[in-house]
Amino acid sequence: MAENETLHVQHVKAVDAPLQHETALLPELLEASKLIRVSEARETFKVDGAGVTVAVLDTGLRTSHVDFAGRVLAQKNFTADNGGDADDASDGQGHGTNVAGIICAGDIHIGMAPGSGVIPIKVLGNEGGGSFDGIQKALQWVLDNHAEHAITAVCMSLGDSGNYQTDDSFANDAVGNRIKALRQKGVAVCIAAGNDYFAHNSVQGMSYPAIFRDCVSVGAVYDEDVGAFSYQSGAAVTGSGPDRITPFSQRLHEKAGKACSTDIFAPGAPMTSSGILNDTGESVQHGTSQATPVITGVVLLLQSYHLRVTGKPPSVEQVLDWLTTSAKPIQDGDDEQDNVLHTGLTFRRVDAFGALSACARSLAKASLEAAARGPQS
Repeated sequence: MAENETLHVQHVKAVDAPLQHETALLPELLEASKLIRVSEARETFKVDGAGVTVAVLDTGLRTSHVDFAGRVLAQKNFTADNGGDADDASDGQGHGTNVAGIICAGDIHIGMAPGSGVIPIKVLGNEGGGSFDGIQKALQWVLDNHAEHAITAVCMSLGDSGNYQTDDSFANDAVGNRIKALRQKGVAVCIAAGNDYFAHNSVQGMSYPAIFRDCVSVGAVYDEDVGAFSYQSGAAVTGSGPDRITPFSQRLHEKAGKACSTDIFAPGAPMTSSGILNDTGESVQHGTSQATPVITGVVLLLQSYHLRVTGKPPSVEQVLDWLTTSAKPIQDGDDEQDNVLHTGLTFRRVDAFGALSACARSLAKASLEAAARGPQS
């Protein structure tokens, strides 16, 4: 992948749904939380993401928004926007603010992990595009600074619009190498699978960089019946419903992608979250971009809980195990009503309460085993 090759935000515009609006109603985010039982998880395990931080590589953030008050720990800019100021990640597009809100909004909107810290890293310009050179530099910054800011997760709702079934052709890729290095440091890099399933004629695959096996790749489902939608990509649904895979979401089953398959699905359409119109604004967006911060937020909850109980964050391998073994199986094509072809295969949709329960059981088992071994000399 060439350093100057372009990438794009991974959200899709619904032809008949606004992206920005002002309203006191937040049904989409609340319904998403209900489907994956995240409120139940936070309440039962007394966890909100405190003690850990997410780096959001996107279009930036409206840092003055009340949803993030007191929790923006730093900001970096790897674009020419904002006068090229390296310390100004202001968001003039809205995508990054929506994504960050889904992860950790904590006032008007309530994200998945409303107690976590957030660091916006602007790698996409206000027009929504960017380069992988900026991504490399941003990931390197996270590698260099993750300990100082307690960064345990990265959210990347972006991609190249390609469709790949393996990362074999990206050996020694600079972005992939940094994702792998972050995983080895215990930092989970969550990446949107891509929104071009229709455009790629319903062929299984994911975009770059979601195809890397060392990341946590995320596809999108609907969280409830929100009616019919048509998307600018050409994808369309005549009837939506909970756990129906969105027609735009790229997907790659283990049978086709093996180690590079799509790890997990989450609600991603439509999602109400923080917006850039003002310091109390909100936006509604659709995409694997919106599913990815859901997973990122659940990852933060798992990391925060593990940190509180053991004094250290878990490995990415542990997090993935808790996410996937507790997930709800969803079949692609059993009840979808859309204009794409379906694989007929079973994928996994996140269950936040199940994942936290799996984590708690794992820690309890480890504690019992340690007690049984007795004091170590």
